[in-house]
Order: sequence, then C-alpha cells, then structure tokens
Amino acid sequence: MNITTKIHDLRKQKGWSVAKLARECGVPTVSLRAMLSRDNPNSYNVKTLSRLAKALGVSVSYLTLDDEETLKTKLTPIQKKELMAQFDVLLHNYFDIEGDK
Repeated sequence: MNITTKIHDLRKQKGWSVAKLARECGVPTVSLRAMLSRDNPNSYNVKTLSRLAKALGVSVSYLTLDDEETLKTKLTPIQKKELMAQFDVLLHNYFDIEGDK
C-alpha cells in the first residue's frame, strides 16, 4: 500500500473529508488535493508528512514504509542472549514466579 492510499484509508476511517484533513494538519486544501492526486511518494515533503501523520494519529514511518518493510532491528545471537538475560532479571525483580527458585 502506498502513502496516498494509506492517507485516504486513515482519513476515511476518521470520517474526514480532504478539506477537514487539510485543516487538521495545517496544509492548504488545494496543496493537499494535489499531493493526494499523485502516486509519487516524492510529492510529499517531510514537514507535510509529519503534519499528516500527527493529524491521522500514526507515525511518519507507518506512512512511508511499504507493507513488506519493517522497523524491526536485526539482532545477533549474542545480542538476543543478552536481552533475554536482562528480561529474565526484570521478570524475577517484579514477579514472584511459582516453581522458580
């Protein structure tokens, strides 16, 4: 799903017209309509994307990432082991785990 489709879907979920979205994010309606009429992701500047994301209640990353892309950080096996050890310590500090001594 591209940026424009995501913006249209989110706008419709809120029941907003393009003019209402333009008012909510402080972008002239004519400019927003022009941006939304193009499928080119380069038609959006960072400032406008940030305003749109805030008005729609999502992150800029949500709008710009393709569905198959992810924000997940890649971990090495050593990093995973260290994080799991830290998580185990946190669990034991905050919870009394039955059968665990």
